[in-house]
Amino acid sequence: THKRKHRKQAKRASTAREVNGSAHSHNHQITSQALTMAEQNQEEREFVHRPQLVSAKAPSRRYLSGGTASVHGAQVSEEEADAILQNFADADNTSQKTLSRMFVENFLMHKEWYFPKRPNAPSLSKAWAYYEHITLPRHFVGDNQASTVMRRSEPGEHEQDTELYSPFHTPQSSLIEWGTGVDLYFISLRFFAVIMLMAGLINVASIRYYDSSEYRGDTQLERKSILMRGSAICTNTDWVVCTDCKEDDWSSDPHRYATGLDPNGQNQTLVLRNFCPGGEVDSGITNFCTLIFLLITVGIFSFYLRLREIRFDEDKVTTTDYSVVVKNPPPDALDVDEWRDFFQQYADEQVTCVTIALNNEQLVRKLITRRIFRNQLRVILPKGVNLDDESAMRVAIDLYFREKKEEEVGCIGRLLECCVFPILRIFNMFLEPDVLVDKITTLTEEIKDLQNDKYDAAEVYITFETEEGQRAALSALTTGRVNVGMNNTGALAPGTIFRDRVLSVTEPPEPDAVRWLDLSASSFNKFLTRGISLALTVALVAVASISINAARSAVGPFLSGPLTTIWNNTIPLFIKITMIFERHADEGGRQASLYLKITLFRWMLTGVLVQIITPFTSTLGNGKTDLIPTIYAILLSDVWLSPLLRLMDINSNLNKHIFAPRAKTQEGMNLNFQGTFYNLGERYTDFTKVLFVTFFYSALFPASFFFGSVILTFQYIVDKYCLTRIWGWTPSIGSQLAEFSRRYFFSGSLLAFAVTSAYAFVQFPYDNICEDKSPITGLSGIYTNVLDADGDPVNTTGIVNMTNDESFVFCSQRWQDFDGFSFPPTSRLQTNEKSLGAKPDGNDLTWMSSFQEDLTMLYGWFAFVLVILFILVFFGRRSYTYFMSIFIGTYQPEGCSQHIDFSSNPEIYAYVPQIKYVGYPFPFLACDIDDIDQGLIGWNDPAHSYDYHNVIFDVPHKSLRRKERISRNTRNLTRIAEHEDYEENSNLMTVTSTEQTGVEVQQNASSASRGRPIYSLVKHYPPKWQIELSKKNQ
Repeated sequence: THKRKHRKQAKRASTAREVNGSAHSHNHQITSQALTMAEQNQEEREFVHRPQLVSAKAPSRRYLSGGTASVHGAQVSEEEADAILQNFADADNTSQKTLSRMFVENFLMHKEWYFPKRPNAPSLSKAWAYYEHITLPRHFVGDNQASTVMRRSEPGEHEQDTELYSPFHTPQSSLIEWGTGVDLYFISLRFFAVIMLMAGLINVASIRYYDSSEYRGDTQLERKSILMRGSAICTNTDWVVCTDCKEDDWSSDPHRYATGLDPNGQNQTLVLRNFCPGGEVDSGITNFCTLIFLLITVGIFSFYLRLREIRFDEDKVTTTDYSVVVKNPPPDALDVDEWRDFFQQYADEQVTCVTIALNNEQLVRKLITRRIFRNQLRVILPKGVNLDDESAMRVAIDLYFREKKEEEVGCIGRLLECCVFPILRIFNMFLEPDVLVDKITTLTEEIKDLQNDKYDAAEVYITFETEEGQRAALSALTTGRVNVGMNNTGALAPGTIFRDRVLSVTEPPEPDAVRWLDLSASSFNKFLTRGISLALTVALVAVASISINAARSAVGPFLSGPLTTIWNNTIPLFIKITMIFERHADEGGRQASLYLKITLFRWMLTGVLVQIITPFTSTLGNGKTDLIPTIYAILLSDVWLSPLLRLMDINSNLNKHIFAPRAKTQEGMNLNFQGTFYNLGERYTDFTKVLFVTFFYSALFPASFFFGSVILTFQYIVDKYCLTRIWGWTPSIGSQLAEFSRRYFFSGSLLAFAVTSAYAFVQFPYDNICEDKSPITGLSGIYTNVLDADGDPVNTTGIVNMTNDESFVFCSQRWQDFDGFSFPPTSRLQTNEKSLGAKPDGNDLTWMSSFQEDLTMLYGWFAFVLVILFILVFFGRRSYTYFMSIFIGTYQPEGCSQHIDFSSNPEIYAYVPQIKYVGYPFPFLACDIDDIDQGLIGWNDPAHSYDYHNVIFDVPHKSLRRKERISRNTRNLTRIAEHEDYEENSNLMTVTSTEQTGVEVQQNASSASRGRPIYSLVKHYPPKWQIELSKKNQ
C-alpha cells in the first residue's frame, strides 16, 4: 500500500507539473489532463485523508490521540492501537530510547514512591513509547530516507522503520521539516554566533587598550577575568578639589563626593575624577569599524534570508491566495447562497466555498468548557461509564471516592493534595468528579439559555476556485476606509454594493490562523484589552526592576544577574496570562503582540534598566552596583542559567514524572506526555535580546561580543536539543516571524548599536568634572578628616594625598542635562547652543579631547543618518500606504498566478470554524460540516469521527440538522452526509437534488421550524469535474 500511495502521488505531481508548464495558455476549462488529476485526487481521498506530496519541503502528517494509531488514514480500534503502543514499548532497543526513558525504566519505574502500585494501573512503558513515537519527531530510515533531508515521519508511524532525530547530528537541511520559520531561526542563530565571534576579534585592539596602562595608568583591575579587564572600567581615579560642586549633584553616587580639611586647615569639597581617556583611536575607531562590519554583513545576510524565503515559498500556494473576507457583513445576511451569487460575478470559474462566521463566541466558549470538564470526568471515572446516564455516573463517583479513601497515598501524593492541587483547582484543574458534575450541569443550563439568543454574521469568507477570481474581487471591492465607514455607495460601481452596503473586503489570514472566538470583538474592546495588557506588562517590568535593583544593592551583580535571567525566562508565561483577554482576529496579530511585549520586557529589563538605575558617575566604576560589573553578571548568567532552565523543562517533567505515574487511565497517562509547547516568537525575543544587550554596551564592554557568540552558540545547541527531545509537535511555522525579526529587530539592534555608542563616547569620562578656566592653585598636599556624603571616612582612614594642584569645576556630561534636543550626540553637547552645527569655544566648559570631538562628530552624524534611513525604509512606506488607504483602495496583487485550481490542490483547506485548545491534539469544531468535503477541514483523527470533535452536538437544539453524532470514522467518504449512520431530523428536513452540485444536499423543509442559525455556516460548491467524477464513481 505504501508503494501504491507513492506511485499515485508521483503521478499526480507529474500531472501537476504538466498543468503548470502550460500555465500561459491555460484557459481554466475542464481538460482531460485536469480530469485525470481530479480522478487521482478523488481516488486518494477514498484511500487516505488528503495526503501531502512526500518531499522534504512538505512532509505528510498524521495525528494520534490518547494512545491511538493510524494506518494511512484508516481507523484502528482501541485494542489495535494498544497493541501498537505495546509493540513500540517492547521493540525499542537501548540505542533508540531517550536517556530519560532508560533512567525511568531501569531505576525509577519499580519504586513505589515513584510509580504507586495499584490494580489495573496503566502502563508507564506504553506512555514513554507514546512520548517517543508520537510526541517527539522521528524520521524515516533506510530506503525511505531522502538523499539530503531526514524526511520526517508521521506521528505513530509503525509500518516503516523510523528513528528519533538526533539533537547533535541532525543537519541544518533537515530543520525545514519543522517549517521555514524554524529553519530560518536556526540559520540566524548560527550566523550571528559566528558574526559575534568575528566582531569580538575585531575588538581585540579595543580590549587590549582598555587593559593597558595607556587607559588605566599605573592602576590594575585586580581579581577580574580577562573579559572584565578588557572593559572600560576606570581604576585610574583621583580626588580633586571642586570649587562649585554641591552635594545634591552626587546624591545618587555619594561615595564620589567628600569634604575634608586641606593642609591649611580649611574645609574643601573633594570629588573623584576619572583620568581614563575614552573615545580614542583604539576604542572609538575600532567600535565604529565594528558597526560598519555588522551593517554590511547583516545586510547581506538579510538579503540571503529573503532569497531563502522566496526559494521556500515560490511554489507554495495557500488558501489565502484564493480567498477574501468581508469584515462588515449585514447582521442578517446569513444565506450562503446569496453570498455565493454576489461574488460569482468576479469568479473566473466559480465560488467554491462560503463560510459565514457568527458572533456566537460566548456560546461556543461555554460548549468548549463543558466538553473539557466532561473529558476530565471521563479520565477520572472507570472506562466505559456513560456520562449521559446520571445514575451510572453517580455510582461510579461513589466508587471513586471509596477507592480513593482506601488507597495508600505516598509522600509525593500527600504533598500534591496538600500544596499543589488546591492551587490548581482555582484554575479548574484536577477537580473532583462531583465538582465537575455540578459545573457541567450549570454550564448545560447556561448553554440552553444562550441557544435561544439571536446571532448575527460577524465575518464572511469567500473562497474562489482560481486565484484570478480572488484578485478580481479584491481589485473591484477594495476601497478607502472613509467610504466603508460612511457607507458611501456613490463612490463605487453599482455592482459592488451588497444590500445597499459598501463592503470592507480584504485578503484573509490562513484558515488555521483565524481566531474564530474573537471575530466580533469591537475596535474599542480590542483597544481596551490591549491597553490593559500593555499596562500589566509595564507593571511587570516595574516589579522585576524593583526586585533586581534590591538584589543588586543588597548582594551585588552576582545575584541580580541570575535573577534577571530567571525573570527573562519566566516572563513569557506571565505575559501570556495578561493576554488572555486580548482580542485578535488572527493568530498573526496575537503572536506579534506577544512578541512585542516580551521583547519590550526583555530589552528593558536586560539592557535599558541597568542604564537607568545606575548613577551616571558609576558608569565606569568597579563597584558591585556599577554598570559594567552588572552587565558582565547578566551576560554570564545567560551563558549557563538560561539554557539550564530550558533543559530542566520543569512543567513537562512534572507531568511526566509526578502526574503521569499517578494517572488512573492509559489515556490520562498519555496526555501527560504531550511535550512542551514552544513559541517561536518567544525564542526570537530571547535571541534578539542577546543582540540588543551586546550592541547596547559594546562601546564600554567590547568583550560582550564574545559573550554574545557563546550565548548564541549554546542557544543553538540547546534549542536544537529541545526541538528533538523536549518540545511537542506544532504545525509547520512560516517565515512571518523571521521576516518581522529581520525587518525590525535585527535592524533595530544595529540602530541601538550606533546611537548608544555615539552617546557613550560623547559622555566620556563620566565624572561630571571639567577643568576650571580660572583655577585655584596650591591645593596639593595631605587632606585629613575626609568624609564622603554618607559620613564614612574616605580610604577607611579619612586621609587623602592630593596630587592635583589646581581646582576643578562641575559640568554635567549627561546628555539628559543638555539644554535642547541632544540628538545627534556630537561635541555640541559641551556648549549651551541648540544649533545642530554648534562647536565649543573658549568660553565653554569642555571635557573631550580633540580626537574625541572628531570621533563624536563622525559617530553622531552617522547615527543620525541611520535613524532617518530606518524611519524612511521601515515605516515610511507603511505609513504612506495606511494614509492612502483612508481615501482609496490600495490593493496590489503580489506575484503571478500559479494557475492551479483550489480543488486540485490537496494541501490547502477551507475556512471551517474550529478552536484549538492547549492539551488537546485536535481542534474543537463549531459548525455544521455535513455537506462539505471532509478533506477541506485540514486534519484527521484516525480513531474518531469529526462528530466526536464537534461541540454543536453536545447540547441538542432545534436548529441542528440532526441530533445524533456519528461515532464511527467517516474518512472513507467525501461527505459525512453520505455515511450509512447519517440520519437527519425528518421533521425539519427534506432531501432534494440540485443540478448545480449534482449531489443530494439537505435543505430546510421550513426555515421557521428551525429558526435562525446559532452556529457558523459552511458550504462547499464542488467544481464540475468533481461532480462528473462523483457520478462516474457511483
